[in-house]
Amino acid sequence: MEIALYIHIPYCFSKCDYCDFFSIACGQRKVPDEYLYALFNEIRYRLYKNSVSSLSTVYVGGGTPSILSFEQIKKLSDFIYSLFDKAPSEFTIEANPDDISENFLSVLNESVINRLSVGIQAFDEKTLAYVHRRSSSAQVYEALNVISSKWKGILSCDMIAALPGQTKDSFEKDLSELIKFNPDHISMYSLTIEEDTVLGKKIDKGVLKYDFQEADEIWLCGRELLKENGFYQYEVSNFCKKGYECRHNMAYWTQKNYLGCGAAATGSVYEKSGSRFTNTQNITSYIDFWTKAEKPELVKEDLIPGTTEKLDEETKIFEFFMMGLRTLKGISLSDFEEKFGQPVKESYIKIMESWKEKERAVFYEKDGKKYFSMNEKGILFLNDFLREII
Repeated sequence: MEIALYIHIPYCFSKCDYCDFFSIACGQRKVPDEYLYALFNEIRYRLYKNSVSSLSTVYVGGGTPSILSFEQIKKLSDFIYSLFDKAPSEFTIEANPDDISENFLSVLNESVINRLSVGIQAFDEKTLAYVHRRSSSAQVYEALNVISSKWKGILSCDMIAALPGQTKDSFEKDLSELIKFNPDHISMYSLTIEEDTVLGKKIDKGVLKYDFQEADEIWLCGRELLKENGFYQYEVSNFCKKGYECRHNMAYWTQKNYLGCGAAATGSVYEKSGSRFTNTQNITSYIDFWTKAEKPELVKEDLIPGTTEKLDEETKIFEFFMMGLRTLKGISLSDFEEKFGQPVKESYIKIMESWKEKERAVFYEKDGKKYFSMNEKGILFLNDFLREII
């Protein structure tokens, strides 16, 4: 079995006000070597248990993976290569702008890592400071300049639309600045206000006023600007130049098998009965268990700190729609029938046809297959469609 591998590094130098991802602020640019050792043991076990023959893609996310030391990055990339004596076709590592230097890029260039994902988020100094981004505007520019001259791989950048204090004009200015550096891929996210984050609590208490309608308009203006500059939208929040789609994320959206390793990481194996596991968020428990698990064949699955759930047919069918329709390519009706051994329900077809009539979706044929997909207007209302088919 070929599989996609996600690796979670749950450490950050500091935590941004809007962040809801699992990570801990360690206050220093240091990841314990014990965590990496535990991680390697878990990866060996997951590959052994699922009879994995090769890795299609690897994605190192967080947290902030770029706080790994140069030696740790080399150990990680060498370890991944050693598993099959073959580099995955796409190997991504996330980075924060103020961790990027010529030496950092030199380490990456000499490894099997070939895709760099940089969390830019904004250029404006006040905006960065307001949400406690640890990179300043000057550091963002410095990082992009050194990447332009030294990085040999693919460049992906993240931007967040409608951060506090942003306007249409200021966001368009920031996005235009990023485009000047010629990235291959841009993820442009709408700011999500999560209740348990610092930002969410400020809005809930009325300390900060936030205009959600204006936020939507800012994101839409950003989409038009990206289209005008040669980026095409291939997923709800992802834009790229042709041929630079994120293959790893495509595995999620097309319901391919994937493994998640590291504290709080999740993996899903859809074959046969189907199952999903989620590792413990307790980093100490994670390290304690996996540092002792040196032989994968001796690991007792029921003792692994975390949870496992069986994916029933109804869940897999719903996720086929939920994930597949995030992409502008949409879903193949014949792929559905091949995967689930039955045609799409007639009730679903009627809902799909009604969305086509409302000019929010389309049916089309490609390579002899019939597809259904949201258009640029409809993809903004994907959750409404999903509620109709539940």
